[in-house]
Amino acid sequence: MGMGPLENAASAAAESAALPEAGAASAAGSYAVLQCGEDSEYVRQKYGGYFAVFRALLEEDGESWRVYRAVGGELPTDAEAAGFDGFVISGSCSDAHGDEPWILDLVGLIRRLHAAGKRILGVCFGHQILCRALGGRTGRSTKGWDIGVSCIHPTAAAARLFAPLKLPVHMPVIEFHHDEVWELPAGAEVLARSDQTRVEMFRLGDRAMGVQGHPEYSKDILMSIADRLLRHNHILDCQVDVAKASFDVRQPDKELWKKVCRGFLKGRLQAL
Repeated sequence: MGMGPLENAASAAAESAALPEAGAASAAGSYAVLQCGEDSEYVRQKYGGYFAVFRALLEEDGESWRVYRAVGGELPTDAEAAGFDGFVISGSCSDAHGDEPWILDLVGLIRRLHAAGKRILGVCFGHQILCRALGGRTGRSTKGWDIGVSCIHPTAAAARLFAPLKLPVHMPVIEFHHDEVWELPAGAEVLARSDQTRVEMFRLGDRAMGVQGHPEYSKDILMSIADRLLRHNHILDCQVDVAKASFDVRQPDKELWKKVCRGFLKGRLQAL
């Protein structure tokens, strides 16, 4: 019996499982963003939508990028998926532990992509749904909302994986979540923690990584979301004040996060 498109991709991935040396020139690749939340009016008008925000963080010359509106039920077919080198799963207002049809369809796709050896980067909701799809558990944070610039701390495993980047002890990133990873998939390892969240980053093998924070966000994007949630009484004034004040204490290290996310998604970092 012949292999399907994703099975063929898995076979090819197995033959080239080793990551190239750090700093090696990368051939232009093909990537897809699985967008799990609707564009806000603010982001659509100022940036052209979240797809453009992710491309600004991750895209390099010569690459091909496409968006699938996963939240609207749009996902790549297996034949389409086989043609991509990597996938980015975005944030969402939905819960990764929910059972809406589109979420269950996304879980199924993630499992097939992972089995095929595709590179997957999950961000916020994407981090959580990646964990769930690969066998872990997610749910509400016991510490409530985390909004603003948080200082996360890489583990020894992250220091080894990203050795070429010489990760600092503190990696400030913008956060906006009240769900979190409760239990990692079997075989996964924690790459970063914070005072608020036990699993800020994790990876399973060399091709699946989750980041709880929002490396793609800027202060104005965060505050536009916070103001909208405040108007709908989903968060409190004091939480917005804390988020604003956090930028006076530290700034997100966007250039570092760009290197981390690009390096993993595009397989340019050699684990030691």
